[in-house]
Amino acid sequence: MIKQLFRRSLINQPQLFTFSEYFKERDKAEIFEYYNNKFTDKRYIMYTQKWKNDLEKKAKRRARHQELERQRTPPVAQECKFIVHDQMKGIELPSLLKFAVCKIGSSQYKVVKDDQIITEYMEGLDINTTIELDQVLMVGAKDYTVLGRPFVENAKVLATVEQQTLSDKELVYKKKRRKRYQKSQGHRQKITILRVNEVVHDVNDQLLNRAVALI
Repeated sequence: MIKQLFRRSLINQPQLFTFSEYFKERDKAEIFEYYNNKFTDKRYIMYTQKWKNDLEKKAKRRARHQELERQRTPPVAQECKFIVHDQMKGIELPSLLKFAVCKIGSSQYKVVKDDQIITEYMEGLDINTTIELDQVLMVGAKDYTVLGRPFVENAKVLATVEQQTLSDKELVYKKKRRKRYQKSQGHRQKITILRVNEVVHDVNDQLLNRAVALI
């Protein structure tokens, strides 16, 4: 009977914390209070969200530019402009000395015969393959100049693929002061080397009828 009463009294007693459990509960309370104050501190939020705000601004700016590009209407193609340098002298056809300004990718190149062009990598081209560059923006000769709006009609540049290679190595060096951080890295870009064979441009009667004298 006495043993049963003793057991009941132990069961009914409130649960007491041991030494380690007390400090665990206290640490939990301190951590909770620390995180609660940290996430409500305006200065902490400003510094932690700064990089996120920059990324959001960049994303909005990129979306705005894409929307403007979609809304922009492309320019209407017009007839190319044929300019005669000297009306009294006239022009000599066919003209052997000609240059052209052609567009390859996102770059423009002024080329003449036997020129070498180093362009961005063009896939699917074998060495010694002859290609036609039909995006010609301008053709010039000794006696006349043809301006394309945007491209010159009946004009093209014939070129041969000489090499599909890599550019010279460029070193990229990064360093952070007082952080014991430095990194050196090399980079070689894929490039295509072309040799210009000929600048082809046919001057027909329609183009001559639209001729404009410079002098």
